[in-house]
Amino acid sequence: MACLAYQFPNEEIKVFTGEWIEETLENLPDDCFFITDFTKEKMFYFQIGQTVDSIPESALSYKEEDDVFVCNQKAYLNGLQYFIDGFELFGIEKAIFSRIKLVGKDDASSADSVFRRLANKYKSQALVYLASDEKFGTWMGATPEVLLSGDQSKIHSMALAGTKNNSIIQWTKKEQEEHQYVADYVLDKINIQGPKELRVSPTETVQKGAVFHLQTSYEFQLEKEKWNALMQDLHPTPAVCGTPSKAAQDYILTNEPHEREFYTGLVGWRGKDQLSVYVNLRCMQVLKNDFALYVGGGITQASNIANEWQETEDKSGTLLDVIFE
Repeated sequence: MACLAYQFPNEEIKVFTGEWIEETLENLPDDCFFITDFTKEKMFYFQIGQTVDSIPESALSYKEEDDVFVCNQKAYLNGLQYFIDGFELFGIEKAIFSRIKLVGKDDASSADSVFRRLANKYKSQALVYLASDEKFGTWMGATPEVLLSGDQSKIHSMALAGTKNNSIIQWTKKEQEEHQYVADYVLDKINIQGPKELRVSPTETVQKGAVFHLQTSYEFQLEKEKWNALMQDLHPTPAVCGTPSKAAQDYILTNEPHEREFYTGLVGWRGKDQLSVYVNLRCMQVLKNDFALYVGGGITQASNIANEWQETEDKSGTLLDVIFE
């Protein structure tokens, strides 16, 4: 038995038991919830068995702590410096470097209770989900980043990048440039599909969980026959991968010390006439005795490695604030 629980923004929680089926994104059926890894090479969609009131503990599968690679602060800083040092040689302008933060469970941190606290706290801000199967263990998250959402009359997308931990601090030039990489990339990919009535909002500062980001929003019309192509083209954006896109992805896969698994993949719903697909940020793998939080940041040659460590600490607060509420 496997299970799925989710809550889209301003909607109700839904919990199911059933089966996760591995398929390619090209063959994703209509009207299903799905999740992919960072490269989109692994994709699972959920076949609903029955609706249940709460997440049954018997339906949860946990990986062992030995299955994830966790590094301390010193190892992270050394690894990040090595990561940056290769940028010039490989023509990298920006790439995302991530790490796994391990946090012990306590008596109040059952999967069902943490999921419900996340769903309550981020009801209007994020897609909150829990996915579990013996094939991949148990994953949970509260992701605010919309890749594509809407129907044939109107599709929404966003560029979300740059991070600070309070609203008073001014955005640095590095953060503004980092955001612009993402905003230009998203706009280019949308334009390739020939959208109608494209509107681009002014960039604004938004709070998402425990941190603040720069956000540019896009609104347009697009025939549903082009949705899959745009979803494939857009992801991974420079916000979770880098620039140039292919070089950055190859660089990450070679140089990050751990497998990202579902972190920075896609998660959401693909319907026949509507879709609601998110980039899987602010997520964690629920292990037997711990939570493994996946956190990262956008790196350029101008990055300060100590600041980047702090940014990952700040981002982990979105989940930690709820786990130990």
